[in-house]
Amino acid sequence: MAALLAGAAAIPLLATPAGAQQAAQPAADQQQTDPSQQPEKVKPAPAGTTLLDKILILSRTGETAIESLASASHVDEEQLERRMATTPNEMLFGVPGVAVQADARRVSSSINIRGLQDFGRVSVIVDGARQNFQRSDHGTQSTFYIDPELIKSVDVIRGPVANTYGSGAIGGVVFFDTKDAQDFLKPDETWAVSATGRYETNGKGWTTSATGAYRINENWDVLGNIVYRDYDDYKHGGGDTVAGTGFDVLSGLLKTTIRPSENSELKLGWIGSNDGWTETSGSAPVNDADLKANTFTARYNITDEDKSWLDLHINASYNKTKLDLTTLVAQNRFDPVTGLPVVLPAGSKSTFDIGTSGIDIWNTSRFETVGIAHELTYGGDWVGDDVETGGTAGGDSFYTPSGNRNVSGAYVQDKLTWDWLEVIAGLRYDSYKLDSDVGETSGDRLSPRITVGISPFETASLSGLQFYGTYAEGYRSPSL
Repeated sequence: MAALLAGAAAIPLLATPAGAQQAAQPAADQQQTDPSQQPEKVKPAPAGTTLLDKILILSRTGETAIESLASASHVDEEQLERRMATTPNEMLFGVPGVAVQADARRVSSSINIRGLQDFGRVSVIVDGARQNFQRSDHGTQSTFYIDPELIKSVDVIRGPVANTYGSGAIGGVVFFDTKDAQDFLKPDETWAVSATGRYETNGKGWTTSATGAYRINENWDVLGNIVYRDYDDYKHGGGDTVAGTGFDVLSGLLKTTIRPSENSELKLGWIGSNDGWTETSGSAPVNDADLKANTFTARYNITDEDKSWLDLHINASYNKTKLDLTTLVAQNRFDPVTGLPVVLPAGSKSTFDIGTSGIDIWNTSRFETVGIAHELTYGGDWVGDDVETGGTAGGDSFYTPSGNRNVSGAYVQDKLTWDWLEVIAGLRYDSYKLDSDVGETSGDRLSPRITVGISPFETASLSGLQFYGTYAEGYRSPSL
């Protein structure tokens, strides 16, 4: 589907970043006695002046959310800590055009962007790893499992303009970036420990979290985190207990960052989750659910001295999610072969085992031609889903068939900047292949993008006002 997007972005970059950098100088630097080495004194900000918060990079070409000529949002670590989020829904609360669907047990989530949801329409990425777990049922079809205690920031890009981030995301992309050791270690510290405790009275339960960070040397640090949540059923506004809302979850994170040189960085990570809950129908328990999820990531970045021709990124990941269901009561179902009614006895099993492998490589080259600045980004990606489901005939796994899906793509995008004019032109090629016991199918497509932004004003009061319009297309392969 084609999506036509138009918007206006005000970019008030009127504060001087040098002032913030000077204000952050250590006290020792400000106490130098040699006048020749004494830094220039920072004048206090005039009355009424607003100091801007630190600007965080969002896009692959080094832009912030407000500079990206796209409908993008960023939720930083300070906002997450202030919200004390326990679910992805709370992490993304208030983000325009974004809704998170989760049931009462709160351990699984599905993201909706502008009405698009499920089957990969919204791509959820954690540290570069696609979250493609799928279970066809009465509820949401595509869910992911991540604990907010592990998350440093969340970025949202709406619509198919995010076609450099992989195939299928016609609704948009949501990135979860986990915490690093540097988020806990001050420049002169070797190690740090952090502990969090939380107790809730409605749905009595505890959250405990512990984090340890260690700097092996100036170019190598490690981080470990463990989170445990244990909650009982909570009561709704009428005072009655809501059956099936209790759960317990154990999550963990291991991450190391290695800097082989000044211009390169390697991040290796593992995220794990072990969840358990009871599914209900009405107020009666029907299934006992046990989920184990493990994500392994490797991300490498290398640049030349001034990030001109070389700004290369290589991401590789593997995500394994396994859900086991055990029926607690006899259930009326249909035989998958005959279509006749059958009774699924208590103790019946259903298994959903989905492994997702991925690799993503891109480079950005920056140069000028006849006074026009270029940011040329080009790359390719591949994602493979290996789905194995099974169990008792007539069980839930029948509606989520086994099979393999391979999706790949390549793209080129150029951002041209000249004085008051910015133009982004991109083209992406996608292909897919589905393979299962009942046959196979494949397809491919080209998807274009064009964005034009203008900054028509030169006066100081309006110099940050920018208007832009976008036309973009995206392509989603069918699910298994």
